[in-house]
Amino acid sequence: MQEEFNKELNRIIEIYGKRGNNLLYHPFNSYVIKSENEKERALIKIFSSKDFGEIKSKKVLEIGCGKGINLLLLIKLGFIPENLYGNELLESRIRNARKILPESVNFICGNALEISLDLKFDMIMQSTVFSSILNDGFKKKLAERMWKLLKPSGIIIWYDFIFNNPKNKDVKGIPFYEVKKLFPAGKIQKSKITLAPPIGRRVVKINESLYNFLNIFPFLRTHLLCSIKKND
Repeated sequence: MQEEFNKELNRIIEIYGKRGNNLLYHPFNSYVIKSENEKERALIKIFSSKDFGEIKSKKVLEIGCGKGINLLLLIKLGFIPENLYGNELLESRIRNARKILPESVNFICGNALEISLDLKFDMIMQSTVFSSILNDGFKKKLAERMWKLLKPSGIIIWYDFIFNNPKNKDVKGIPFYEVKKLFPAGKIQKSKITLAPPIGRRVVKINESLYNFLNIFPFLRTHLLCSIKKND
C-alpha cells in the first residue's frame, strides 16, 4: 500500500511540477475572474451563516494550498493570518505563497497524510486536490486524515469538479456520491457552481455577460462546493 501511495505522490509531483505558470489559470484571465468571484460569493454565504460562528476565532487548514490564493481570500474575508495553515506538496509553491501572504501564516510542506500537529481545526479546505489523485486508497486515507484533524462541529470546505476530462488523463472527477463515501459521518450541504471551463473560456472572449447567462443552467456547471460538518 505504501509503495502505491509513494508512486502516486511522485506522479503528482512530476505533473504539477511541470505545470508552471499556465495562462489558463492566470488571475487576469476573464474566465478565472468570473469563476473565482462566483466561488467567493458561495463561500461568503457559508461563512456568514449563523451556524458558522465567528470568523476571527477559526483555525483553518488548507490541503494543497498551492500559491496561497485561497488563503489570501480568507484573510480578505476576515480570517486571522496566524490562524491559517497551508499544506502543500511542492516546496516551490510554498515559496511563492510566502511572497504574497503575511509572515504569520503557517506552512506545512509535504505529504498531507503525514501532517503531524498537536492542534485540530475549525475548518479544513481542499480545492481540486482530490480530483488530482487517481489512487482510490490514497483519496480514502486523505479524507480520513482530514476528518481526524477536524474539531467536533468543524467543517470541511470541498471544491472540486464532478466530471472526467477526456483531454486530461491526469485528473478524475469526483461525483457527489463519492464525496458522501469519503465522509460518511458528515452532514453535507452542496451547491453546484462554475460554468464548464471549455464553455466558459470561450464565451468570455465573446462577451463576459454570457458567463452569467449560461451559468443559469445547472447542467452546464461542473464543480461542487460542499460544506461537510462534523457532528459534536
